[in-house]
Amino acid sequence: MGNTISNRSLTASKMLNLPHPVVLCVNRADFEKAISNAQFQKTSLNLPLARILSGKTENEVELGITDIVISLLPKGEAIYMSDFEILFDPRYKLDVIKLFCEISRHNKLIIKWCGGFAGGNLTFAEPGYDDYAKYKASDYEITCVI
Repeated sequence: MGNTISNRSLTASKMLNLPHPVVLCVNRADFEKAISNAQFQKTSLNLPLARILSGKTENEVELGITDIVISLLPKGEAIYMSDFEILFDPRYKLDVIKLFCEISRHNKLIIKWCGGFAGGNLTFAEPGYDDYAKYKASDYEITCVI
């Protein structure tokens, strides 16, 4: 299912046309420029999501987190997702990569990954921390650019 591509063998224009959500695990100025030039809507979730979730019970958040996140996104536009660390809060019991796959059903999606990539796995935080997450990339319909 999932696919991993070396950034050295990928041009910026090809990166924009990859199927499925693209998870960028590298920083390359030409990728950033291509994303901007292609008019992807740069979207940060941390602050707007925190504002909406404050005051909600843990049960309300757990049951509605996916719908809440999707409601914050521009409809039908290409999205460049950054600043989404709030999604890893263990209280939400959220499969973040699965959420990105759901979003990509309606939006072209490129994710600026805020964690690591090793051994075919996307990781967030360090083992032993409550927000640690590990996702086997091949289990999802995503393309990881490493």
